[in-house]
Order: sequence, then C-alpha cells, then structure tokens
Amino acid sequence: MENETAKQINADEPQIFDVAEAMKRRDHISGRVDMARSPNSFVAVFQTKPRGGEAHIHQHPDSDQILFILKGEINVQGLEGRYTLRPNQGVLIPAGVHYGFINQTQEDAVFLSMRTESVGGRRVAYVKNVSSAVNLKIPADYISAKGIGRHIYCYAIDRATVGVSSVLLEEWNKKSLLRMNCEYEKSDGNVIAKLPERLVQWYKIDNLSESDYRLIPEDDKMRVRLDLRPLIKRQAIAD
Repeated sequence: MENETAKQINADEPQIFDVAEAMKRRDHISGRVDMARSPNSFVAVFQTKPRGGEAHIHQHPDSDQILFILKGEINVQGLEGRYTLRPNQGVLIPAGVHYGFINQTQEDAVFLSMRTESVGGRRVAYVKNVSSAVNLKIPADYISAKGIGRHIYCYAIDRATVGVSSVLLEEWNKKSLLRMNCEYEKSDGNVIAKLPERLVQWYKIDNLSESDYRLIPEDDKMRVRLDLRPLIKRQAIAD
C-alpha cells in the first residue's frame, strides 16, 4: 500500500477514481476511502452514518476543501450560519475557515472530500483559551439560577449572537459553533465576564461598551443571549 501511494504521488499522469469501486472496499467501514492524490491535491470519499460527522468546529490551515454530496445530506456549520447540502450540491471551504458538519438524517450520507494538498489536511480543533481585555457586564440573576462555579461558558451561536450560561447546556452545545470557558468576577450584583480572546477575534470586537449589545435573558435564569447587532452597526458606520 505504501509503494502504491508513493507511485500515485509521483505519477505524472491522470489518475482515474471510481466511487462505486471505492465503496466496495472493506476499509470504507472507517468512513473514508482515499481514491487519488498528487503533491498538490487529494480526493477521498466519505460515508457518514446518521448523527455522524465532524460536529466540532475546526479548520484546515494549509488546505482549501471541497465537499460534494453524492447521496443523502449533511448540514455544514460556519460562523455565518448553517447550510443543508443535498445530492449534487457542494461547498468550498477556504484554508483557515472554521467549519463543522453533521448528518442529521436517518440515512447514511456519501460525499467527496477534495483538498489542495496531498495527505488530507492538517486538522486543527483545539483553540487555546486566553482571556481578552474585553469585559461584558451581566446582571447576576440572569444566569445564577443554579449557582455559578469557577467558570461561566460562552457560546458562539451565530454571527450576531453570543450565548452566556452558568452551566453546560446540551442544546447550545449542538447549536453553537464554539464553546469556551470564560473567567469572571462579581461586582455590585453583576457578573463581569472576561471574554475569551478567540471569541473577541471571531466577532471582531475592538472594545465593548454597554451601548454595543443587548442582553436577552431566558426564563430559566441560567442563560442569556448577547445581541451584538448594535456593535456591528457601529463598526459598519465607522468603516
């Protein structure tokens, strides 16, 4: 197999691949069958079972990626939103762009993955959690129904919304693009959250005054949404 792979990488000729033949191989049970590669590109076919996929938001820093659906459907998530891809539809994900995908149907999904490097992409999912200098003030009773531990949790929900909770929430874990621990301190009945640096970078927050956001608490008093549209409007005017 290693010699065959080396021959493929060094071959100075077209490479033919057949998805139907690839799916017959026994090794496709792992979900991926490599079909063709060169020093500059890589093609594989994936079979993803219901609820399977790469739900954790990640990126490939060295490689563009194209996903093209052959059978079934997958939901692709990015910072700007969620997209459902069906047969004969695809998505181009530039290098460094964060994304995740999941098969939310009851049937297997089959799709091509094509990348602009030879080994399938260096996957980076870990994001170091470092507090920024940007603080967020939240009334403590908005999120303290079950008490507040050492950390609170920040969720990147969509391009204009950050979620903050005192507890881990399965519903928000599934819907959000990123969850990070958030250090905080209490002051005069408020929680002053130190937003994670990665979250600040994603949302391009240079500074955050109370007029830059709107807090939307929920009835359970365990979570609150941070509506950043006032900040986005201010930044648009400044530009």
